[in-house]
Amino acid sequence: MNQNFNQLQIRFPGLGCWVFVLGTAWLLGAIGLGGILKFTFALVLFIFLAPVLAFLAIQFWLQRNLVKGNCPVCEQPLTSLKNLKMPCPNCGTELSATAEGFERFAADGVIDVQVVDVQSSAVNLSGMNLSGSAPSEADATTDATTIDVEVERLTDADNG
Repeated sequence: MNQNFNQLQIRFPGLGCWVFVLGTAWLLGAIGLGGILKFTFALVLFIFLAPVLAFLAIQFWLQRNLVKGNCPVCEQPLTSLKNLKMPCPNCGTELSATAEGFERFAADGVIDVQVVDVQSSAVNLSGMNLSGSAPSEADATTDATTIDVEVERLTDADNG
């Protein structure tokens, strides 16, 4: 075996500097100084503008997809992404975030009823209103025990 193989080394001190100078001269001759400066300027501009544009894009996306509102059951202030189902942290009600706000999530086959508080009529059962005078024509047509309800049955096309 040749033991002297590891000792044979060729050294060219300063060759790296000459390769760099010759490479730079060749690059300047091929592209020109204007092309190199334009590329350097474009690269620096991209490095500084890319984070700013990404930040603006994320802000725009959040503005379109972030829903702020209150829980319809307990009025807890909530924030969520649009079309996301989540439980209310206060009352535990399953909620669905829509563009209009938060709605209670109802599974298939469950009818969710929204209750509306209606002011009762001033007519009592004895025929006198609460102020003690005789009922007017509007009071005469209103019965305090009658509740008017409208029910609409959805077709299969509306359900799915």
